[in-house]
Formats: sequence, structure tokens, C-alpha cells
Amino acid sequence: MNFSVIIPSYNQGQFISEALESVLKNTAHLSALPDTGEKHKNTIPVEIIVVDNCSTDGTREVVHSVIQQFGSANIHFISEPDRGQTEAINKGLEISTGEILTYLCADDFYESYTFTAVLAAFNEDPDADVVYGDGHFLEGDSGWRRLKRAGPFSIERLRNRNFVIQPATFWRRRVYEEFGPLDDSLHYCMDNEYWLRIADQTTWYYCHQPLATARLHCDAKTSSQLVNAWNETAFMAERYGIGTRYQFIAIQMRLYGAWWYGFKRRILRQLGKVRMLLLRFIP
Repeated sequence: MNFSVIIPSYNQGQFISEALESVLKNTAHLSALPDTGEKHKNTIPVEIIVVDNCSTDGTREVVHSVIQQFGSANIHFISEPDRGQTEAINKGLEISTGEILTYLCADDFYESYTFTAVLAAFNEDPDADVVYGDGHFLEGDSGWRRLKRAGPFSIERLRNRNFVIQPATFWRRRVYEEFGPLDDSLHYCMDNEYWLRIADQTTWYYCHQPLATARLHCDAKTSSQLVNAWNETAFMAERYGIGTRYQFIAIQMRLYGAWWYGFKRRILRQLGKVRMLLLRFIP
């Protein structure tokens, strides 16, 4: 099976090389599954489709530098105006050819064994439509990656909260063919809406290991536009009859949630720096 990884991008030149390299290194080296340590020869074909909204920060040059470094003909770079991240992802999905689909924000990255683990999961359960796993949250520039467990899948859990870690989630082409692309009227919770849309008609497989790292930083869309994100989520959730809880959270965000989120990010960033400093001196 081959993978298609869509990378939507807008002025993420400082991060996108790490995202690209995390994909390419999955196919270029031996990788070890964390539970067993067993080595696997990784020869999984992957196409990468970068859909960039005419970035002005040198993103184009960074992408071409990575292509030259790895000598990869499997990176397709599209730079043209779009209406936001969701439209960019859908553009990539539309031209993708892989049997396994996913998208990776330009400031996130994969573990070295991710594609091996995902492929093993799909092979173990041919009925699985979606494979998802745990992930890490990287607190700013602290270097601290906090482990986030997704936990077992159930529709009830998903309706209560979005526990699915987006960059650690992969789905078969047949899901895309049946349910279509992301809803491009949504700019923040398009992944949550997609999981809710497909949940009761698909089979999910949970990998009990981290598959990706999501970077938390002040410039991230969900950080800088938190109130808008929760307002949109509350509006979206009404389609699925679960709007009341999200409406309450949206009100919290308008009152004090955005301040609290920013405060928490600053505290965790500092704690992360202290933690990483202590680790340097602890044998």
C-alpha cells in the first residue's frame, strides 16, 4: 500500500522542513517499533503534496532545498491562492493517488516508525477503514514533548469530545471515495466534523503508540484564534445533535478561555524548559 500525505502550508517556512523530513525519513531508513524494538526495512512508497497559499517567508526555497537533499521525485509543490487550510487539504486529496490518505500540518511531524506501524495495522485488520494512534504535544520551543493518549475508539467518546489526534490519523481511499473531502466551510474543526461524519459507518483501529507530534505555539491557528475555533465547533456540532456542550465551552472561551489557554501555554513552556534542563544533569 502507498501513502499520500497532504501538507497545507502558509508561511510555515521555519517548520516545514522538519515536517517533510519526517515523512521522507520514514521511507529512507530502518525503523524500530517502540514496543518490540524489532527492525523493519521500510520500503513504503509515499507521495507528498505540499499545497501552499503563496507564502512569502521562503517556504518555496525550503521545500526545494529538501527535494535536493533527499533527491525525491515524490514531493509535489503547489503554490497558488486558496481560501484557507481546508481548501488546501482538499486540493491535495483531489489529486492524490495513495491507498492510505492523511494530512500533516506544516508545523507538525511524524515519528520515525509511523508509516511502518500504520501499514502493519491496516494489514492486521483488512476491515479497518481508519488507523489512529497517540501523539506528542511539543510545548513551544521548550523541546518538551508531552505524551497524549488518544484511547480506544467509540462513537460515544467522540460525540463527547474530539479525542482523535489529527496528525496521527490515517484513512483508506475508500473512505474518501464514499464520504468525500473535508467541509471547506469550516476552518478550524474540519477534522472533528469529518470524524463525526464517518464514525458510525467505518471501522477504526487504535495504535497504542505515538505516531506524530503536534507543535503548540502562539502563531498556530488554534492558539491565536481560539474563540473563533470554538464558536465554529459549537456551530458545527449542532448538525450532530451535540451542540449544547460545545456551546457552553464556546461561552467559556469568550469569557476567559483564551486568556487561560495562553497562560497555560506559557507555564507549560517554562516547565518544559526546566524539565529538559534537569534531564541534562540526571544520569
